[in-house]
Amino acid sequence: MNNRRTKWHYLLVLLLLSVINSVYADSQPEIVFESFWIMDAPDVARNTAGYGVIKNKGDTADTLINIRCDMAMVMLHKTAIQSGMAKMIHQSNSVIEAHAELLLAPMSFHLMFMAITPANFSEGKLITVQFEFEKSGVIEVNIPVKANNY
Repeated sequence: MNNRRTKWHYLLVLLLLSVINSVYADSQPEIVFESFWIMDAPDVARNTAGYGVIKNKGDTADTLINIRCDMAMVMLHKTAIQSGMAKMIHQSNSVIEAHAELLLAPMSFHLMFMAITPANFSEGKLITVQFEFEKSGVIEVNIPVKANNY
């Protein structure tokens, strides 16, 4: 009888752990990067921009807290028009809500690569960028450099 009770307790604990794990897994962010590219830089350029879409397909919001790149200093900027002039505003943290996206596009949010070596940011190169999120941790993305066709 004692052995049977122990088995039932063991099965009950496994069932509870399974339910807890399922609930926890369903409430996580799921960060996905789509259509990313970096604009190729002319020989005299010291800055260039990167674009794409960061999607959160999960059920919980996540916050982009840092961006790193070994090839340049990189920041998330947002372009704002003030008094007829475009101004880039640094975004230190950016929340991506559950089932939402952050669109990086010209004249909007974008990655700003600064203090670049133009030869490293020429068409056909791949630039590795690490995006750090509060919940999802560091996600490394290899982004192609493409000609400016917009």
